[in-house]
Amino acid sequence: MRPRLRPRPRRSPPFGFPCAGCSSRRTAAVPSCGGSSRSCRPSAITGFGSLAPVVLAAKGHSTTASLGYAALSFCGYPLGSALSIPLIERFERRTLIIVAALGQAFFGLLFGFADAAWLIVGSGFLLTVCSNVFSNAFHVYQAEIFPTNLRSSAIGIAYSLSRLVSVILPFIALSVLDDLGATAVFAGSAVLMVLLCLNVGLLGPKTKGLALDAI
Repeated sequence: MRPRLRPRPRRSPPFGFPCAGCSSRRTAAVPSCGGSSRSCRPSAITGFGSLAPVVLAAKGHSTTASLGYAALSFCGYPLGSALSIPLIERFERRTLIIVAALGQAFFGLLFGFADAAWLIVGSGFLLTVCSNVFSNAFHVYQAEIFPTNLRSSAIGIAYSLSRLVSVILPFIALSVLDDLGATAVFAGSAVLMVLLCLNVGLLGPKTKGLALDAI
């Protein structure tokens, strides 16, 4: 009898090419959605948390009031995380990311225009709710679109890009704040989020109810 040959183990593609061996749609989606989403999301998540008090102070609010408004706005973070638990399982992750990103863009613009205390806190609160729904859905989605054998490397590269943007972003935002005002800061953030939505909507595959090999 001829000995049975064992199948050769699959070799991972070279580091830096996370899409090798994927379908054409997934090949386009992996670097584009992963990289662009990680690059744009700091503008609405970490950017809002670090710049909100500065923006409010620049609009004429006292330091104490600015910190108080920001603290009340941040109460939306735990609520957003709690809401994301049923939403991520019920809705298509790609759709949820797009809706949450558009919510961040809208409420960010509203926060930039707001002068009344109730509108500042309300828009900031809803922005942070949307940002955590977006963040949690995105973390699940990126694990689904990256191939299993390269998931750690691909997510690590995308996350490193996100941290790099987080370092650069405040310097750009402060310059825009000084030259153009608070509204321009959030308008720029809204533009980035809309670009993210177009990218994910056009290139991102649907994943709900599918096995990883079928994506």
